[in-house]
Amino acid sequence: MNKTYIILAMILIILGLGMFVLESKEQATGLSPEELLFDLNENTRYITADELASRIIDGDPSVQLIDVRDPLAFRNFSLPGAKNLPLANLCSEDVKTFFTIPGKDFILYSNGDVESNKAWVLSQRLGYKRLYILKGGLNHWIATIIKPIRPAETEPREVFDRYEFRLGASQYFTGGEIAPASNTPFETISIERKKKKSAVEGGC
Repeated sequence: MNKTYIILAMILIILGLGMFVLESKEQATGLSPEELLFDLNENTRYITADELASRIIDGDPSVQLIDVRDPLAFRNFSLPGAKNLPLANLCSEDVKTFFTIPGKDFILYSNGDVESNKAWVLSQRLGYKRLYILKGGLNHWIATIIKPIRPAETEPREVFDRYEFRLGASQYFTGGEIAPASNTPFETISIERKKKKSAVEGGC
């Protein structure tokens, strides 16, 4: 079994167990431990780079990308229309209204899968719905959509069809070259720091 997969699985199990502690708190309205474990095992949380590229190109209004990396990484390179919500800010009360926007599929991404999986588990336990993860993150996005590799001549027709789609998608997203960032204005979800109260209320 791939070492990276084993490490990722261990992180998810630890995070999942840690989130169960939130069950006794009033704000824990997300998936039950059984439902969360089922989703983790079934991998229903993932969306592929090809699926995402197709939805963006088609102008799917339900797509809302969430970049969970730090603001500097987000400014250096981000996907079109993405909003920056660093993992450390996910528990803030100020982001709750954002995740209640109707009709949106919230697609989390980072450089790989680890940070976005952490964000997905935490978001599920906070009660947010329609959450997905870009499979492979930006690393896989660049390797497939931005820099697609021509398949061998012996590959079946469907592999070449996918390659042709990726070539077109690469032109769509970069104009023929990798841009340092998307053309859309950078947007970070603002988090206002509130004064501490005498008693701890809510939170993660």
